[in-house]
Amino acid sequence: MSTKRTARLALVSAFSVGALFLTTGCGGSATSATSASGNEKGLIGISMRFIAGNSWLSTMSEGAVKSGTSKGWTMEAVDAQGSAQTQIQQMRTFINKGAKAIIIEPVGDRNVAGGIEAAKAAGIPVIVVNDRVSEELAKKVTCNLHDDGEATAALVGEKAAAAAVAKKGENSTINLYIQALFPQELVTQSREDGFMKGWNDYMAKHPGVKTKRIPNNYGEALPDKTLTAMRNVLAGNPDVDVVFNQTDVVMPAVTEALKGAGLMDQSGKTNVIIAGFDGGMDVIKAMAANPSSNVVADGLNQPALQAAYAVDEAIAAVNGQSTGKCTGSPATRILPPLAVTPSDAGKYVTDNLAFAGAE
Repeated sequence: MSTKRTARLALVSAFSVGALFLTTGCGGSATSATSASGNEKGLIGISMRFIAGNSWLSTMSEGAVKSGTSKGWTMEAVDAQGSAQTQIQQMRTFINKGAKAIIIEPVGDRNVAGGIEAAKAAGIPVIVVNDRVSEELAKKVTCNLHDDGEATAALVGEKAAAAAVAKKGENSTINLYIQALFPQELVTQSREDGFMKGWNDYMAKHPGVKTKRIPNNYGEALPDKTLTAMRNVLAGNPDVDVVFNQTDVVMPAVTEALKGAGLMDQSGKTNVIIAGFDGGMDVIKAMAANPSSNVVADGLNQPALQAAYAVDEAIAAVNGQSTGKCTGSPATRILPPLAVTPSDAGKYVTDNLAFAGAE
């Protein structure tokens, strides 16, 4: 997921995906906290890029609190509201509170160096989860835990390419648009690179098919910004054939834009092929219910599972132990790539998770 931006209340209620969609300001000092007190093992602090306004990250935050609390730890999760300076200050506050470990979903790959350095100087292990920091910073933390976004996106790209060729035929031109997250961020680039690898590998077997790329636009994982970005793109490209939406958090905004452009009817029927990422449960349920779903593939990065693993790594580090699963230099733990299609989406449907995957 992703960086430093402003969300507004308008549209959010209209595009709820059944998970948390609140709004935050940008760069403010206020935080949103979830905590469980009274445990004696100590405090593990969690600083998230966003909590309010991003249902994927709120799922991760809630999962970490649940996992740590169940193991007897005091957990406190705070919302950096997309501000690197706020996140650094939150990390320093955790240090002053005597936190045993700190988990961060980082605001940018280099911007939070001050917080990481402060924790390192205090001897407090830091776990970086989901988004990544630069290799230099990654070597200074205890564990870097994330999905294999590029490999997962490659699976999605291959499936999308196959669906596009099946629909458009050989010797056709396919207009491809990527609704991206944030400019110049590793998570955005890895998903694009992976998708295009899977897409191009498939298309190499179909040399008569040409791909026309529609330039990316960025929605910053926020529904209102994604709606504006999509509207702007569709206004100039009404012949779009395939949309790769880099996060299901904003899938309702993507479909609303398609409806507004006359490319999808109110029932959801469209000739546009859609590929997704993050495994939003509403998207997965819709895929499972309809073998001819417009969403032909969706990449899973399992926020609840990542959260539980991050807590495990933090606790092991506090106890001077190792899980044996975060290895190498920088120390890294990667979830295996996983993408679902309408044919197997039913295996991942559950009412216990907002985003598909293991709990």
